[in-house]
Amino acid sequence: MTVLSAPGAGSTWGEPMAGLLDIASLILDRNRSHLLELKLDGVIQGVVLRGRARSYYGKQIALCEVLRRGITVLANEIVVI
Repeated sequence: MTVLSAPGAGSTWGEPMAGLLDIASLILDRNRSHLLELKLDGVIQGVVLRGRARSYYGKQIALCEVLRRGITVLANEIVVI
């Protein structure tokens, strides 16, 4: 799982943004029947969701779980297979 942080947020590109890796793991564990893979890539303005889902419902679950934590989502690039 690759999680990038925004420069100036206390780390450099390539280092995990605090908590994003934990959030992605928690969402993935709770929704394993709908999600195959989940990655939150942090950028300056928010996060980009990436990964694979079994259905569009799974893709929506991932988006809603991130949004309810108050994280700004710039794009949902989760692929439905």
